[in-house]
Amino acid sequence: MSHLASSPRAKVFGLVFLLLFIVLDFIVSPPAMAQEPLEPPSIPDIVNGARLFDDRCANCHGVTGEGNGEMASKLEKPPRDFTNVDFRRTAVPAKMFQTITEGRLIAGMPPFGPNTASTNPIGEDERWDLVANVYDLGTPPEVIDAGQVVYEENCLSCHGELGMGDGPDAPDQENQPTDLTDLRYWSSRSNEMVFAALHDDGIPAHSYELDDDDLWNVTDYSRTFSYTSIDPEAALQPIGSATISGLVTNGSTDATVGEGTVTLRAFTTDLEEVMSETTTVQSDGHYMFELSDVAPDLIYMTSVEYDDLSYNGNPDRLSDGKTELDMPIVVFEKTTDPGVVSIEQVHMVLEFVEDRVMVSEIYIINNNDPAVYVGETGDSIDGVFELVLPTGAENVNFQRSFGSVSNFLPASELIQTDRGWADTVPLRPGEGAMNLLATYEIPLKDGVTIAHPVYYDTVNATILMPEVGITLEEGDWIDQGAQQMGAAGTFLSYARPGLEAGEALSFELDGRVNRADVATSGTALAGDSTTGLIIGAAVLLLVVVGAALMVYTWQNSTVVTSNGETEQLLQAVANLDDAYEAGGMKEVQYQQQREKLISELTGLW
Repeated sequence: MSHLASSPRAKVFGLVFLLLFIVLDFIVSPPAMAQEPLEPPSIPDIVNGARLFDDRCANCHGVTGEGNGEMASKLEKPPRDFTNVDFRRTAVPAKMFQTITEGRLIAGMPPFGPNTASTNPIGEDERWDLVANVYDLGTPPEVIDAGQVVYEENCLSCHGELGMGDGPDAPDQENQPTDLTDLRYWSSRSNEMVFAALHDDGIPAHSYELDDDDLWNVTDYSRTFSYTSIDPEAALQPIGSATISGLVTNGSTDATVGEGTVTLRAFTTDLEEVMSETTTVQSDGHYMFELSDVAPDLIYMTSVEYDDLSYNGNPDRLSDGKTELDMPIVVFEKTTDPGVVSIEQVHMVLEFVEDRVMVSEIYIINNNDPAVYVGETGDSIDGVFELVLPTGAENVNFQRSFGSVSNFLPASELIQTDRGWADTVPLRPGEGAMNLLATYEIPLKDGVTIAHPVYYDTVNATILMPEVGITLEEGDWIDQGAQQMGAAGTFLSYARPGLEAGEALSFELDGRVNRADVATSGTALAGDSTTGLIIGAAVLLLVVVGAALMVYTWQNSTVVTSNGETEQLLQAVANLDDAYEAGGMKEVQYQQQREKLISELTGLW
């Protein structure tokens, strides 16, 4: 069974965008100016903050804020552990709010405010709700309980039951105690600042002193007057009742689909399938599942079969504050017209070892029709996307990516044909519908011509190669100059105008590898095509496409809801589990491959 998918084209270059926005931040950010102190416009809603945290933050920071979300191990820098006592004591709410708003890209934290790179920004009130929730997650209940005892015994008489400074023993207006519900007071201060003031200056109007533990506890408790606290364990409690529903529509015709069977599956964060139910699509295109007593940390996915293809909706999660999920599913008609296919980019990364050149060709493929392209015969098993490799290509290998340029998985679905090779996976509609990587080797000797036809209109072609003494006869290629990539060495980049369907992609290499250049440049690409791939994609996009265009494309990309990559990855996990349980692979190999698959899935989700 073939499966379809969608992943916005821009996700493929997430690593590049991170680099771009770090650079652009220095270019376009206005000079710092004095600002009014940041403070919440109203008392933060801790319940809403918990819901938002579960939806937008828990995948990295963990359900309980310990920095152990399912994506944590895949990030270059570990996410912040909000339960760390030092963080709780030194964090300043206003700075936390700014971090959520503007991001901290060097640490891997994306921005969520308006007028940023975020395509799904979080509102001002809700960002303050998240700040309050972080404090709630990071402050153990026993600390709050201990602080409440200290407050009631020593502070309530002046500060009042609600912390408003209106207790029965409060001094006159001139010396009125601090209003602990003052949002500006708390937003500009860390707990450490409040503790220091109490510890060093003493407590006015009192002759007694509190020890450090009591001072810390009462400081933590006093902050709760600026928000409403909830039990952090509540997020782990079963959800009593929930509803998952959606509308099945045809993306090719915009009509509703009033028949078929929808399957609902639930997965743990470790991708163990724990539930599967089915229901019938109603005549108006709607479907519904009613659930009870379900775990809050499950990932749900719905799918439907249409015209012998499987279509998935985008995965989603339930929580105590989010008990209704709207999960629409979009299906498509089929097309057999190869003219709907085009290639947005062909990136070619060259690596040189001894007397051989290793070539990585990355194809970014578009389907420009609102229908699924299934190949010219109408049966995808006969071949869908066709490609040709140069004569003499050896050690040929194919991989595909699902949303990340740094992780490619084997593409075992490709077959040999009379004209070359063909992928048998149907091509969903949209830009970046498929990303294929073809790698091969060619004997170099004193030079070589690498040429092969391309069967689809191609917008752009680029080449990246290390500077190791090999020259490229330019011809149709435009020299984009040398790029220094730190320890990886110097790389030469080239680009050429678009190709018409059937035109040959061709270039000539001349010379021999200069071993001295390899030794002094630090180039270490040989045998490591993943490294070459990341460097290649980053440099070529920066040089050829341009930062402004990439940013615009990313911010304006459209997500199509069919998601067959998810289905393929889930099946790959299941096959891997079966192989391991049957004794077909070692523990270390199994865990490494499973972690890679989970990384791809969590990246999609």
